Amino acid sequence: MKNLSTTAKAYILGTILVGLVLIGWIVQTLDWTNPWLYLVAALGGVAQTLKLEGPNARTNYSVAWFVYGFAFLAFGPVAAMFVVTVSHLVEWAWYKYPWYIQCFNIGNHLMSVFVASLAFGLVNRGSGLIDAVSAAALLAANLAFVLANHFLVGVVVKLARHQSFAESGVFAFLTVFLDFCVLCMGTITALVWRVNPFTAVLNILPLYLLYNALRVPALQRQVQELKGMGSAAEPASGD
Repeated sequence: MKNLSTTAKAYILGTILVGLVLIGWIVQTLDWTNPWLYLVAALGGVAQTLKLEGPNARTNYSVAWFVYGFAFLAFGPVAAMFVVTVSHLVEWAWYKYPWYIQCFNIGNHLMSVFVASLAFGLVNRGSGLIDAVSAAALLAANLAFVLANHFLVGVVVKLARHQSFAESGVFAFLTVFLDFCVLCMGTITALVWRVNPFTAVLNILPLYLLYNALRVPALQRQVQELKGMGSAAEPASGD
């Protein structure tokens, strides 16, 4: 962190501070007696360690977003924040990232859940869960989560690496769309779970196909890199 600019350090520490405030809110308001919450958090932790590289080195995909989307609707925003925190702590223990990187990631995701909850409340306005208004609210919440997350990442990359949003690829269509789809799958599973928890398990099965699909952007990038290396290695032809 010592090599970062003062602005980048302030941004990272500010995000971490907001994350700590939200963690304090979690501790005070979470229903700690819900056993399902701990199971979902454990699943989120496993899923968070299975993240995949995106189209470039600055982006990645994680099926843990499926778990976040499920927790948000099934248990509420505070519970989703708890799941996010546990998942990233497990990832931290697994990959041993520098403290400021993972603390920033936790703060980033917690802020994204908070923004999503504001978007959901603004659109839903006390409506039920089985009507057009609630569907619009869920779409708004998921979109708010994705855009907030990518924006916060894009800003830190710009400050730390001096890359624009276009250069970092944080708002590339495929990157945003895939994250949005994974989050929506979790939300849909939570809706099914409310009707029949056993049937909801069937909606988890496509995650295997989705996980493999998320490998495609990184594989495409690797192919392009190999082609570039091959072109560079070709000797120039003489007359």
